[in-house]
Amino acid sequence: MSGCCGPILTSSGTGTGNTDPITDVEYVTLCDVAADGTATAFLRRFTHAQDGTLSSTVDLALDGRTAYTPAGTVGVCSGSTSTQPVTMQTASTHRQVLSTAGTFDVFGAATGTVESVTVTVISTGTAGPSVTTASGTSRLYGGESVTWSALPDVAAGSDELTGPLSVTTTAGDVVAVSWTERP
Repeated sequence: MSGCCGPILTSSGTGTGNTDPITDVEYVTLCDVAADGTATAFLRRFTHAQDGTLSSTVDLALDGRTAYTPAGTVGVCSGSTSTQPVTMQTASTHRQVLSTAGTFDVFGAATGTVESVTVTVISTGTAGPSVTTASGTSRLYGGESVTWSALPDVAAGSDELTGPLSVTTTAGDVVAVSWTERP
């Protein structure tokens, strides 16, 4: 198979409800070519700030978790490899600000595959907000921010969260829920 490697993720920066573009994270598969010509594929994660400027890059092994340090020449993979071919996936970012009492279901609002969710408590009323997942329900406190994410695992073909994940607010709570999804 010619070419190299797993997904390249891009974000459209679109949102729903009370939206603002949020931090965008993209992964690109590159190859580290040693002096003897041996190529090792790895992921490079690019993080962009709200204004679109590049804020950081991190190199990771193909498992998406282990730090990787290139030792040779870094470039686009070519030739025969045992890794997946390059594919393009478009991810969209969404943000919903909850300021009235009720329950917001992230997976109910999503139209695609959810890859990450962040819940940030801006302020709390008397009872305070709570979050419900498959593990149960937990109270959230003012200023607290909680994130769930699925790192790309090219070898296993897995990079999505599964529900449930809902946020329940009470009178006086203001909570921002941000999530990234792909079609």
